[in-house]
Amino acid sequence: MVYQIQFEGEIRAAELRRFLADNYGIAPAAIYVGRIADRSADDPRPVAMFTPPEDDEEFGWVLIGDTELADATGLGERELAVALARAFRIRALVDDGSFYPDRWLLVSTDGSTGRVRTDEDAAADGNLRILYALEPIRGEPQLAVVPPRDWSRDGD
Repeated sequence: MVYQIQFEGEIRAAELRRFLADNYGIAPAAIYVGRIADRSADDPRPVAMFTPPEDDEEFGWVLIGDTELADATGLGERELAVALARAFRIRALVDDGSFYPDRWLLVSTDGSTGRVRTDEDAAADGNLRILYALEPIRGEPQLAVVPPRDWSRDGD
C-alpha cells in the first residue's frame, strides 16, 4: 500500500470524489466509499478506498490507495495529504517513515507538517490520539512541543 492518510474528521464522500475528479481526473466511481469488509470481492478494483471509523475515533476516516492512486495524482502520500488537508480544512496523519509505531506526521489545515507522538494505549484500540508534537508545526501553535531527548537516535 502506497497511501494511508488518516483524517481527523469526516470529509463528505461526494466532495472527496469531486475533488479527486477535478484535480486528478479520477472517476468518482473509482473511489470506493465504505468499510472494506462490506466490499464485494467481485467488485472492480478501486483506485482508492475511503473508509469511515469503526467508532467515534480521532483520525478514523482513512483514504487508502496504491500505485493507481500514485499514478493518477502524481503525488506522494505526504503531498496528497497536504493537498487534501488544505482543500478540506482538516488535519491528517500519515506515516512518518520511522520504525516507531507512535510517531506520525501531522498535516495541519494550512498544509504545514511536523512529527507528532500518539498515545500508544489508544492506538492499540484503533484510535490515533495526538499527545504532543516532536517539533514545532507552524499551523499548530497550540500543540505542546516535546522534542526527543536524542535527535540522533530519534528516541525518547
